[in-house]
Amino acid sequence: YDRPEFIVNAYREWVSDEVKNKVLVPYVSMHGSTKAMVDHFISRLIDHNIDVKVFNLTTADMGEYAMELVDAATVVFGTPFVLVGAHPAVVYAAYFTGALRAKVKHVGIIASYGWGGKVVDQLKSLIEPVKTEHFEPVLSQGLPDTAEYEQIDALADLIAERHRALGILS
Repeated sequence: YDRPEFIVNAYREWVSDEVKNKVLVPYVSMHGSTKAMVDHFISRLIDHNIDVKVFNLTTADMGEYAMELVDAATVVFGTPFVLVGAHPAVVYAAYFTGALRAKVKHVGIIASYGWGGKVVDQLKSLIEPVKTEHFEPVLSQGLPDTAEYEQIDALADLIAERHRALGILS
């Protein structure tokens, strides 16, 4: 190979603790509730000048997700409750994040439900190998209302604050 510096530099980036002002939002929405929350969240992050990468897990390429995960500061999973847990595609993304030992600094959950479940505990356990700060989840029973949108706004504000503290957002 005639360009070994390319490989060496890529490896240095992968193993460093440096992250970028980027939030990944892997999500699934079955009845529109989670999508409404995710769309609002994305809009608020963009208002804060945060780079957002959205992955609709029903069609997303997990290789692209893995590439974006290399230097993302934050991941926020969006899921409906399915049989008292997260949607299987979100379970896979959370497992994948943990298995890759992503260097993300913050993790959040946005979820909608019809009845209770164990989504938060389930996703936290799957990303346990990642040493990160877990934000308070935003949970909505059915379609989000004003209270949930205010919680989403607060989550976006908190992420912007944490990114500033890391020196990656001015």
